[in-house]
Amino acid sequence: MLAQEDLQKKICDFLGILQYSVEYRGAIGLLDQNLILQSFIAQFLNIIYGYDLINLDRDGHKYPAIDLGDFYRKVAFQVTATKTPRKIEETIEIFIRHKEYENFNNLKFLILERKQNKYSQVFNTYNLFDFNPQRDILDIKDIVRQLPSLKLEKLLRLSHLIDSELSGTVIFKTTYQILHDSHHQDSLPREEVKPDNVVRTVRWVDVPLYSDPGCQQRRPDMTGVILDNRQHPENVFAGYTIHPISPNLFKEGAQVIIVYSRNSVCDESWYRNPETNEITYAWTEHSEVIGRMVEVA
Repeated sequence: MLAQEDLQKKICDFLGILQYSVEYRGAIGLLDQNLILQSFIAQFLNIIYGYDLINLDRDGHKYPAIDLGDFYRKVAFQVTATKTPRKIEETIEIFIRHKEYENFNNLKFLILERKQNKYSQVFNTYNLFDFNPQRDILDIKDIVRQLPSLKLEKLLRLSHLIDSELSGTVIFKTTYQILHDSHHQDSLPREEVKPDNVVRTVRWVDVPLYSDPGCQQRRPDMTGVILDNRQHPENVFAGYTIHPISPNLFKEGAQVIIVYSRNSVCDESWYRNPETNEITYAWTEHSEVIGRMVEVA
C-alpha cells in the first residue's frame, strides 16, 4: 500500500496534468473535455470536501448557470476554464434570473485553469444566496492544498478513482482518453442515497459536537440533530437519537426523512444532553445526515 506522502504526490501529479491539458487545449479552442470532466470532478470534490454533488447535466433538467449540485447541503458549482470577473458576474446573473437560489443557497466556482490572485469586485447577489469570492472561487491549486489534511482513507479513494481511469501500461493518457468514460458512477440520484424512508420529528437542532470526552474541543463544521425514535408499525415512541449534520439544514419540530451521506463521516464525538447538560457519548463514527424536510398530511 502506498504511504500517504506517495498518494499525495500521485494525486498532485494527476491534477497538474489535468490543469495543463485544460489550459493548453483551451488556448486553441478545444473545450470538449470541460463537459466530459464534470462527473469526474463531482466524484473528486465529493471525496475531498464530503459533498454529495451530482452532475446536473444528467439530472433531466436544465441548469444554465451551474454544472454540479448537492441538493441536500444546497451547494452548487459551476465548473469552468474561464477565470474573468465578467464570467463570475454573468453566472450570478443567470443564477438569479432562473431562481436557482430556490434550490441552492451557496454558489461556488471551480476554475480549471489558474484563477486570478484576487477578486476585488463586488458581486451583487441581492442577499438571495451565499457567495464569497475569496472562499467560493476555487482552482486546482486550492484542491491540492487540501491533500495534506486528508485522512488515508480519502487519499486511497482518490487514488482508486484515478486508477480507474488509467491504462495499465501508460502512466497518463491525454485528458480526453482518461476521462471519456467518467460519466459512470458519479453519484446516485437523490432518491437512491440510502433513505431511511421513516418520517422522523426533529426535537433539537444545532447541538454542539465535541471531539473530546471533556467537551472542550468543539467540531467547527458539524452539529448534532436529535430526532425522536419510534418503533413501527405501532409507532411507539422509543426515545431520541442523535446524528451529525451540517448546520442549519433542519428546523426544530420539522418532519424529516433521513438520508445518509456516502462521502462525509463524523469521527468519534461527544455532546451535552440538551435536557440534563450531562456529557454523553454520541458515536464512534457516523455518516453525516443529509435528509430532507417533508410535509406530512
